[in-house]
Amino acid sequence: MENLDLIADLNAQDDDGLGWSTRDDATAPDRLRPGAMLLAGNSQAQAVVRVVAVDDDGQVHFVILPGSVAKNRHLLDRSVA
Repeated sequence: MENLDLIADLNAQDDDGLGWSTRDDATAPDRLRPGAMLLAGNSQAQAVVRVVAVDDDGQVHFVILPGSVAKNRHLLDRSVA
């Protein structure tokens, strides 16, 4: 398993249909900002995600990018300001 930026159940969705996790599950919480591209998941599944929002209570909302991690790896470490 690769080093994850955010531990998340990729099947879990919030009320808006977005994936979600918490700031406490991030390996580098300072990277959690809207537009950031992160490697998220767990031991069963991983995906490149784009952070949509980080709530004041620490919930992180994201969209899973289509395609494999290998296809989207070039997006990691880039962000949209």
